[in-house]
Amino acid sequence: MTEPPGEPTLPFGQVLSYALPAATVALVIVSVSMYLPNYYTDELGVSAGLLSWVFLAGRVWDAVTDPLIGYVSDRTRSRWGRRRPYILAAALPLWAVFWLIWSPSGSLSPNGVFVHLMVCYLALFTFLTVFNIPYVALGMELTPSYDDRTRVFGVRQVVTVIGTAAGMLAPFAFAQALGGKTDGYAVMAITLGGLGAALMGVAFARIRERPRTAAAQGLPFLSGLRVTLANRPFRILLLVYLASHVGGSFIAPLSLFIAKYVIQVEWAMQPVMLAFLAGSMLSIPVWMRLSAAYGKNRTWTIGMSVGVIAYAVSYTYHEGTWVLWVILGFFVGATAGCTMTLGPSIAADAIDSDELETGRRREGVFMGVWSLVDKAAIGLAVFVGMQGLELIGYVPNQDQSESVIQGMKFLYCILPAILNGIAILIFQRFPITRDEHERIREQLDARRAADG
Repeated sequence: MTEPPGEPTLPFGQVLSYALPAATVALVIVSVSMYLPNYYTDELGVSAGLLSWVFLAGRVWDAVTDPLIGYVSDRTRSRWGRRRPYILAAALPLWAVFWLIWSPSGSLSPNGVFVHLMVCYLALFTFLTVFNIPYVALGMELTPSYDDRTRVFGVRQVVTVIGTAAGMLAPFAFAQALGGKTDGYAVMAITLGGLGAALMGVAFARIRERPRTAAAQGLPFLSGLRVTLANRPFRILLLVYLASHVGGSFIAPLSLFIAKYVIQVEWAMQPVMLAFLAGSMLSIPVWMRLSAAYGKNRTWTIGMSVGVIAYAVSYTYHEGTWVLWVILGFFVGATAGCTMTLGPSIAADAIDSDELETGRRREGVFMGVWSLVDKAAIGLAVFVGMQGLELIGYVPNQDQSESVIQGMKFLYCILPAILNGIAILIFQRFPITRDEHERIREQLDARRAADG
């Protein structure tokens, strides 16, 4: 596809400056999803069933805050643009609440710990929303190019993998170094949370918004939501992303349980997570090349198909099969890398179709809905995972029956395979190809030229 006139490829420095805060988001979400459930159940005495309601409450709260922040961001006018002020405003509060959620007072009763967790969890995801909705919307505005968008989100995904690695490995490393989870998790949060806040500050200082998008007008809140959800390509994309991402999100809350009770090699968690991260990072250039050669739609279908096969084979896990776990972890990571690189890039193309229809740039509202689905996927996976453990009869810190082991494997292996298969089927109805996007861009460019 030919680049639009006057829209050169983004300099790498701008792309990297934009990508850096993705490490902060990944660190927070992954560490909370992976370590918080086990920490609060096995160490602090909160039941798995009760814990699941915290994650569900967070997703209900997101249903209010995510679209609202997107709407407010779309209508913001300031000397710094309509996205950058929120990146700066969220940095310090996010750092503080991330530390608090890992630092409940030792004097609290189990009910008191539950209340502490509920308050901190809702506050944490509120500040994540204040940052992340304008941040992702900004990424979609940086370039109108079909392929350059994939480059932007590909680099962002590489940085996300680094943050994911920190979220997966740092809590364990800090706990080992400081002699326990209580001190280790708290020091991890205050140290890495501070670094994450600094990366947000760098992005604020270095990124510049495109003047045309910084001055774009939105729609009233409720009518804007209706128009957003009426966009057929975006609706299809949301369903695909939800199904695929829910399937992939069972890894975070259930991997510790699989290591301890199914594979029965707890130290294998570390090489498995490294394999997952390696698969995600090393596959990104492959997905970008395939996308440039064959289009985003076909490439994402291939990526999700890899996941279906890997999840289905993983049902053969049993005691001692940690090598197979490592190998399949690489391919599951590759699927995640594909989804996180191409999903937002394709969403930006769907937003172009909305601009053609409405005459407005509304990345904030679209990304409010997108972020809600993103976090809902993680929340649903944790909720279903924790409720599933309760239903199959899981008892912490005891040998599990064969029926419990099979139930864990269904939640961790078969259910994700089914969900990715459903995502593939839905995605076949997505209408925006490279050629269709080129047609949309030509009409938008012609309209802007006519408007002067």
